[in-house]
Amino acid sequence: MAGMLPRLNLNHLAVLDALAETGTLTAAATRLGVTQSAVSHRLREAERRLGARLTRRAPGGGVTLTPEGDKLRDFAARTLGELARLEREIEARQSGDRRLVRLGQATYSRWHWLPDFLAYLAERAPELTVDLSGEATARPFTSLAEGAVDVVTVYGRPAAMPRLRWFRLGSDPLVVAMAPAHRLAAERIVDSRVIGDDRLFTYPISAEPGFEWEALLGRPNAPLRNVRAMPTPEAAIDLIRAGFGVGLFSRWAVEPEVADGTLVTRATSEEEFALDWWTVMRDSDAEDSPAGRLAQGLLAWSERHRNPLRTLGFETCEEPRKGR
Repeated sequence: MAGMLPRLNLNHLAVLDALAETGTLTAAATRLGVTQSAVSHRLREAERRLGARLTRRAPGGGVTLTPEGDKLRDFAARTLGELARLEREIEARQSGDRRLVRLGQATYSRWHWLPDFLAYLAERAPELTVDLSGEATARPFTSLAEGAVDVVTVYGRPAAMPRLRWFRLGSDPLVVAMAPAHRLAAERIVDSRVIGDDRLFTYPISAEPGFEWEALLGRPNAPLRNVRAMPTPEAAIDLIRAGFGVGLFSRWAVEPEVADGTLVTRATSEEEFALDWWTVMRDSDAEDSPAGRLAQGLLAWSERHRNPLRTLGFETCEEPRKGR
């Protein structure tokens, strides 16, 4: 039985995860709350036990993981995240028999609607404690399958994926967003012909197959000659607010900026183009499970609002600017 035990323990995995996030032994030690020598010792011990190099020096200083280290780090991130979730769930149960359920959101890390929903959920299902999962932003369905999240909100079309249950929550138009002073703000309709040589910031809708831009929207009606891909929608929003270009968004995702006047939006065609958004859960979770109650809570909450995801759960800091 002893021979079946793994050579590495949680301390080794935590070091690899911290090194991947921080890139230096010193920063990894700070993050873990230990000394740099302790990090070095755990790393050398892990490499000695496996007989493989797990890190190498980075060209600009610091360290980076080898392919073997990357594989272990991926496992470490899942394992440490799941362990932390289980700990929170046990603590929640011990402190009042509350049920922990994890909520994720695909594509946009924008949660301005969440306070309003949580206030509603507290009345509908006070036994639930909602924890947010960032993993679902890029990989909503994989996160569901791996158990890293219990419920996700997804924009687009239902995917032909087994063992998932979909509930339609509503629809929202796709719009072009820009700073109020941008030249295209004078246009009523902004399509690919109007954008022309202007800088268009894009971002991944999701890393899941079938959720790429062209799969959802089709090809543009004119070539886009100055497309700049950004890693996240939030990075694109910051650049667009500064006047560096325009971007295509679900209208609700830029609601805070539209509300405070730092962005304006324009339609992409005479006929509004909208995508549905859904809440998705595992088919194996019962309707009366924490995941089922959260999904049904989202569905009931969305029926109370004409545009639920546009709900602002906080006050904006500025008066709306002219030109909206």
